[in-house]
Amino acid sequence: RSPPSNSSAASDVYKRQRLSIENGSKQQRIGARGERLARLYLRLHGYRILRRNYRVAHKEIDIIAKKGSTVAFVEVKTALDSKELPPMLRVGSAKRANMAYAAKYFAANYRQKAVYYRFDIIEVILSEHKIRHIENAFTI
Repeated sequence: RSPPSNSSAASDVYKRQRLSIENGSKQQRIGARGERLARLYLRLHGYRILRRNYRVAHKEIDIIAKKGSTVAFVEVKTALDSKELPPMLRVGSAKRANMAYAAKYFAANYRQKAVYYRFDIIEVILSEHKIRHIENAFTI
């Protein structure tokens, strides 16, 4: 996969991100794989990826995607198999609050009219090759 732009600085950031994931823990590699699959799933279902790993003040949203007039703030939870705690149950109140904080910042700076916002969760179960997209998974 190629870097997001031709600039040297962007290329360096891209290389550092790739190296940190490749050299990261097993859980980080599993999470990165799940996020890649989730982005592919969203694209195949008509979404345009606006941002990935969007961070504001140490708060992160895995994917920000748009379809029609709706912007989805997506948390991706990946599990090796279905014996683990269901991924959706791993999105607790603290994570939801962090996502809401980052989403408010994004929305305040997003320059599109007539946009609706929602919070989604995508569950990826690797052993079963299963992806479940839960739209409007929670509200704030």
